[in-house]
Amino acid sequence: MENNTVLEYYKRITVITDRFRKGRRIAVLGESKGYMEFLEKYCGITDYIRITTVRKKAGEKLTYIGDIKDQSDEYYIIVPKFTKDLDMQIRLFKNGYDDYEGCFFLNHGKIWIAKGTKDYTDNYGNHVSAPSCEVVLEDYVCNAQINVDESCEFGTDARIVAKTYGGCSVDIGKNCAFEDGVTMTVFSDGEISIGRGTRFVRDTEIIVLGGMRLSVGKDCLFSFEIKIYCGDGHSIFDLVEKKRLNPQIKGSPKNVISIGDHVWVGMRSIILNRTVLGKCDVVGAGSLVKGEYPNNCIVAGTPARVIRKDITWSANSLRENLDGMPESYLMMTEEAGQDDKKE
Repeated sequence: MENNTVLEYYKRITVITDRFRKGRRIAVLGESKGYMEFLEKYCGITDYIRITTVRKKAGEKLTYIGDIKDQSDEYYIIVPKFTKDLDMQIRLFKNGYDDYEGCFFLNHGKIWIAKGTKDYTDNYGNHVSAPSCEVVLEDYVCNAQINVDESCEFGTDARIVAKTYGGCSVDIGKNCAFEDGVTMTVFSDGEISIGRGTRFVRDTEIIVLGGMRLSVGKDCLFSFEIKIYCGDGHSIFDLVEKKRLNPQIKGSPKNVISIGDHVWVGMRSIILNRTVLGKCDVVGAGSLVKGEYPNNCIVAGTPARVIRKDITWSANSLRENLDGMPESYLMMTEEAGQDDKKE
């Protein structure tokens, strides 16, 4: 069987395809050992047939599609790997298999959802409500839930990209701003949550890998050319214990970046996985941030460390005193996690 991400994808997509298939016998178009193994091992389906659109390839193990022409009442065609292109759709249609009702492509191809699209829903369980933002759903994405408040602003080349097998969750609150070149890429089962009024300056890259979660509070400010990597990107193994040291387990506190309310991150900083920044923190320019940091402090360096406590900050560079500052921003520094326990 293929890896767990693909397995979970097959399970999710089967819920969708079963609604269309309605008990008909499955005909698999194209080579996909992983999908056929899934049908047999996890679905208990062994009576499926394999089909081809090339007559000369047909034989004992492959049925030519013309031999089941206009038999959509008996067969339901599932296409595991071929991209859903017009040519293949026409071939299937000519043989009596309408899209969705008679056949289903697991690989729907890249879907571009243009800025200005108020509500997008498809038969793969994807729902996108992000009228101010361009969204890209890569091959195989299903059950993606992307919600961006219509009051948000996105600059040129700023977009959200959902990648790989399975779904993801993106939730962005009111009045957030993403300037030119800000990209958010979220993989299967990844989650992004951004509170209202948060701003990202140009050329910032956010990557949330499978099963990881990025949580950003309200009223934060991210300067330019910042990198946020939620996840390690590659597997690391202990050769003695023969186990993975950085598993991507959904829901694990080790697979989270949590940034509190009213945090200011300086230019060209890098924030890595397993990082917690408290409320009202300031991250110095060019810092490499990984670890837990308390509220109302300045962190800086590579690796970043706390260099000053009991501070707050204002986006207004002309402010000369604390008059009118929210009380929640005027707390003394406590140990990491203590201010969260109060709530």
